[in-house]
Amino acid sequence: MDKCKPDNIAQEGVPSVKVTVFTPTYNRRHTLERLYRSLQKQTFRDFEWLIVDDGSADDTESQVAKWQKEEKFFPIRYQWKPNGGKHTAHNLGISLAYGEYFAILDSDDWYTPDALAVLTAEWDVMPVEIKKLFSNIEGLCCYEDGRMIGQIYPLDVYDSDNISIQRLCNRPLDTMGMFRLIVLREFPFPDNFEGCFVPESLVWDRIAEKYRTRFLNVTVGYKEYLPEGLTKRPLKARVAKSEPHVIYYREMAARKSTPFFQKLKCILNVYRYSFHNRLSIIKQIQDDQYVLVSFAFVLFGYIVYLKDRMAILLGR
Repeated sequence: MDKCKPDNIAQEGVPSVKVTVFTPTYNRRHTLERLYRSLQKQTFRDFEWLIVDDGSADDTESQVAKWQKEEKFFPIRYQWKPNGGKHTAHNLGISLAYGEYFAILDSDDWYTPDALAVLTAEWDVMPVEIKKLFSNIEGLCCYEDGRMIGQIYPLDVYDSDNISIQRLCNRPLDTMGMFRLIVLREFPFPDNFEGCFVPESLVWDRIAEKYRTRFLNVTVGYKEYLPEGLTKRPLKARVAKSEPHVIYYREMAARKSTPFFQKLKCILNVYRYSFHNRLSIIKQIQDDQYVLVSFAFVLFGYIVYLKDRMAILLGR
């Protein structure tokens, strides 16, 4: 599909759907059925379900094949790839998607019955010229028992961006929403970090420097944070192959909107993760704006690195 294809224009011979619901998965056969059943209950039907399997070894493929045969209301597409990290699955999903909008639904998440209807309706009422200023629309999400994750927004329809919303008091800790596909194709994840964990905020923050986000005080889904999930990984897993964190913290430190003390913490983390990944400290110092001050951050970054190593040895 043409990377620069404008919104609402389908290519000849390519199936046309309004929404691609994208699920990256890795050994999550046991959670996918709950997600699938929530898609079957959607009041909005003009969508496809695109699954990119990042090298699962739990026979996810046969389970999906069964659903492909039985499903009558929406197409299910499945693509297996060698394990390379969630960011590589995301980039592949973006390249394969047919929808005008791209809704990311992780393998341990699921929707309320009206989730897609609520999100697409909000896009539909947005004037075309205004829509071009926005990258995504996000709703609230809950735990399975109904407890809200985070807090509601100051307004029921609250326009902001992914960077500014992080500084909002009592902001939601997690959201669930829908992007314009054309925006995500403009901002792919870095593709030179095979097997590494690339923070999603690296891309979301880059998008936020150009586009706005609309946040809604409507619950559209549920999340379960599994012990083996990315958000609950032990320290050893978080620092292993974490080179993209250096880029993430470097960019955050350089951003004018980042508060001063947070900038200092970011620079410290640049060196912390540089030590973890055996990167050239000289190169990092050369990239700093104030070279002389950098030596202090090298020292403090090294101390935090040593604390990490001690915590790992103690099994934390």
